[in-house]
This record gives sequence, structure tokens and C-alpha cells, in this order.
Amino acid sequence: MQDLPVTIPPQEHAQAAAIERATGTPLAEWTARLDAAGARELGHREIARLLVDRHGVEEWWAQGVTVAYEQVVGLRVVGQTCEGDFAVSASRTVPGDRDAVLAAWSAFMTPERREDLRLEEPAISETARWRYWRASGLDGSRASINICAKDEQGGRPRCTLAVAHKGMEDADQREAWKAAWKQTLTDFTDSLDTTTDTTQEQR
Repeated sequence: MQDLPVTIPPQEHAQAAAIERATGTPLAEWTARLDAAGARELGHREIARLLVDRHGVEEWWAQGVTVAYEQVVGLRVVGQTCEGDFAVSASRTVPGDRDAVLAAWSAFMTPERREDLRLEEPAISETARWRYWRASGLDGSRASINICAKDEQGGRPRCTLAVAHKGMEDADQREAWKAAWKQTLTDFTDSLDTTTDTTQEQR
């Protein structure tokens, strides 16, 4: 079968290494298999279901492979969701238990800081495993700060604080929010106990 054109070489995709580690198959091979199955004519859910049913990929990674494939072949641009809008995600590992981290974040996100970010009044909720801080943007987007426990370090509790921000209209808006959240999370971690290491991820 002749190779079909791609927007991003699979081996250069940001998630290529993670996908190969998780599935045991390089993204280039997934791209070839999906092209052979006619995936360029399928919707997001159909591609993910094909990976689960035909190749036995776990549902979580089926979503990841599908998104990467769609970006590789130009069915979506980086940061675009399957609904067509744009999203940003970022996370930090920070010291403290869930309630302490939520309290620190709530205190950090002052009305002045929310005004700078153009975020409305937040709503706070919790489950047995998670703490949530959610706020709508004046631009119509929606931000959710999700806090869950992580393994302890040196007998001290830690949490993952993750930003999931959706509903952006275009790539320019996404880039602006990406920069804003990067700076905000950096400022937040700088305000915490620096004796505990922090790690970070951003997409």
C-alpha cells in the first residue's frame, strides 16, 4: 500500500514515545494500520473502537492513539478536541494532602488573579478521591482544576494538581491560555513549600 500524506511525521509526534511504551507498537505502525483500515474516513469514536475491538488496545490508550493519529494525518490540529474546539491541559505535583492543596489553590486564586485571567467566580466540589475548583472564562471557555492524591515522598503527602481547560474557539486562544496557565502554575508552585520537589507536564 502506498504511504498516504501526513501532517506530522509519526516519529516526531510529542506522544510517540509514550504510545510505543504503552502499546508496544510505534505510532508510525499504528498510522499505517489505521490508514489500511480506512480510518481517515471514520469519526473519532469509530477509530478508538476499532483499536479496542480489533487490536486489543486499552480504552485509555485507544483514545491517545486516536488523537495522535488524527493529528498526524491532519484530521485535527494539536490542541483540538474531537468536538472541534480547543483545549489545554497542564499539571504539577505539589506538596500537601488534597484538602491542603485545594485550600492553598483557593487562597492563591484571589479575585485580582481571577480578574487578570478573566475567570468568573469558582465552584468548589469534592468526591472521595478528588477535589475540584472550576471556573468559567469570560471568553466562554471552561477551566477545571482537578486535585488527587499522589504517592508520598519522604513520608510527606503529595498531590497532582491538573488543569483541564476546554471550550476555546481557535488555536490562537489556546496558545494564550497555555501561556497563562504555565505562568500561573509556576507562580503557584513557587508559593508553596520548596523543600518538596515538584514535577510538571504540559500539552
